Amino acid sequence: MPDAATTALIGPSGCGKSTLLKLATGLVWPSSGSVSVDGQRLTAENIRSIRHRIGYVIQSGGLFPHLTVKDNVTLAARHLRRDRAWIESRIGELLELVQLPEELLDRYPSELSGGQRQRVSLMRALMLDPEVLLLDEPLAALDPMVRFGLQDDLKNLFARLRKSVLLVTHDLAEAAFFSDRIVLMHEGRIAQQGSYRDLIERPANEFVRAFLRAQRVTPDA
Repeated sequence: MPDAATTALIGPSGCGKSTLLKLATGLVWPSSGSVSVDGQRLTAENIRSIRHRIGYVIQSGGLFPHLTVKDNVTLAARHLRRDRAWIESRIGELLELVQLPEELLDRYPSELSGGQRQRVSLMRALMLDPEVLLLDEPLAALDPMVRFGLQDDLKNLFARLRKSVLLVTHDLAEAAFFSDRIVLMHEGRIAQQGSYRDLIERPANEFVRAFLRAQRVTPDA
């Protein structure tokens, strides 16, 4: 995955998009072959240190309902015994980055809107200033109006952070909006990869053409 670029994984349900993210973080292990992050092969011995270099936003955010916003965001930093002053400073930076007011820190996830919960999940993923950001359909559960606004905010945030981002989505338009490169998957394999124009102007096979039709996109769009 290129540095400081956004890559979108797209494809039908069950094609392996989310599994790839889980493989990258060691939540599942391959039955054959190996997984490498930045040239370093994942092993049981180094998986913890590599995870600290990766920010991961799972589907629906995955916030702990019994923890406040602040406790959710700082969970990993507190576990690693980071300096309290550093944690407080980092929280301030992240609040400004994701555009959330400080008064939300003492609330619980159930007291937040869907958009606010996703911003908190992003804060948690960014807390340790990771090199890579993985997002598994972060906007799928939001209503269209909230989703539209967050898309703009997320794209601006990606440009500002200059991190490598791997984004899973079912939505080709969303993939095109966010990404420098789109990877279309089918049954655990890459069916085609390239830019949005590459896919719609030069579909590689019948599956790609059928996927585009299902997205209301035709090769002459």
